[in-house]
Amino acid sequence: MSPYWYALRLIQAFEDRIIDTILRQPGFHRAVGRIHRAINEKQHGRNPHEPLAPGEATADPNPGNRADGFFKHFIGELKNQARGKPTDISTKPRTK
Repeated sequence: MSPYWYALRLIQAFEDRIIDTILRQPGFHRAVGRIHRAINEKQHGRNPHEPLAPGEATADPNPGNRADGFFKHFIGELKNQARGKPTDISTKPRTK
């Protein structure tokens, strides 16, 4: 037999040991389960039979991004100024 064949067998045995060691780790299976759950929720939606996460019941289901809210406000202000009706922020006269 050639030395290449022996080297190949040695590498294969080493790879098999690494794979067996990884598959015996519970952390690996937890990580794969989390990935699987996340993909399943993206594709099919949340499982209604699972309990809610802490704070999920009171969270806004359609959270508005703060930057998006600012951008909408900014565009609205520009439109008001283009119409000649800028928004007056203060109702009291300014004091120096």
